[in-house]
Amino acid sequence: MHAISSRQTARRAWWRREFPALSLALILGGTPGRALDYREDFDAAGKPDAPAGLKWDYRDELCPVETWTDIVPGDGYAYLPAEREFLKRRPRPYGFWPFQTLSLGPVGSGFRLSMRAKNTAIPGLAAMIFTYREQDGVDEIDLEITANDTESRRPRHGTRPGGGWTDLRMATWINADRKRPEPTTLVKQPARNGEGNEKSVQDDVFHVYSIEWDAEEVRFFIDGVHQHTIPDAVPDLPARVLFGLRQMPWAGRADWEKPQTMVIDWISIEDLGEKHIPTGE
Repeated sequence: MHAISSRQTARRAWWRREFPALSLALILGGTPGRALDYREDFDAAGKPDAPAGLKWDYRDELCPVETWTDIVPGDGYAYLPAEREFLKRRPRPYGFWPFQTLSLGPVGSGFRLSMRAKNTAIPGLAAMIFTYREQDGVDEIDLEITANDTESRRPRHGTRPGGGWTDLRMATWINADRKRPEPTTLVKQPARNGEGNEKSVQDDVFHVYSIEWDAEEVRFFIDGVHQHTIPDAVPDLPARVLFGLRQMPWAGRADWEKPQTMVIDWISIEDLGEKHIPTGE
């Protein structure tokens, strides 16, 4: 993988110069004869640039914003805030719960989707990376992070380091009913460190969350540590990739009054031909 400074000033022209066929490969889920690496460091204010054929967007249902600059001020981070007054179910279709997300796409299989972020384990919310495609049915891949999953096998546990842990949901959805979607495969478990012990990310530290979307299986990682693999039940069509927060009924009670903000350091899309596993650096 090319060595890229996290604050490279020439980033906006970099992908055009190095990878002119990038957008076709991302959309089709293939590789145009070379390794791909697209990384957004949020070092320029406003809406990020994207390769031709891909598009950035956002949703601001947990805390309205006025412009892209409110999310990406140009200091090297993206900010996704949430306020308690917006933590309520809206008069929308079945299963709708409000989002605060960035999205990029469409992207196909054959890539590692990663973000480096902190303040992801916010009570009452789920942080996430997920892919989403809706046509006749819903196709989706989810990595969801929450301080305490109230529907887990151990719903009452500490959530901070020193005995507590963060809960994960990892799922795939293939042609799910749009009106009442149910996952094809769903796994709930604590986040784990390299020794296999339960791990908390409610620590004000940046962590790297990754989905490896292979054509035959989906693998999930935190700080380069493998969390789970879903074999066989894998969506096979290009989809948008979303990064951010969502209120979920199983994410517990929002026991905070002041606004909470998930901070994203960078987002990347890497060809799985590169065997690099992301770390917290």
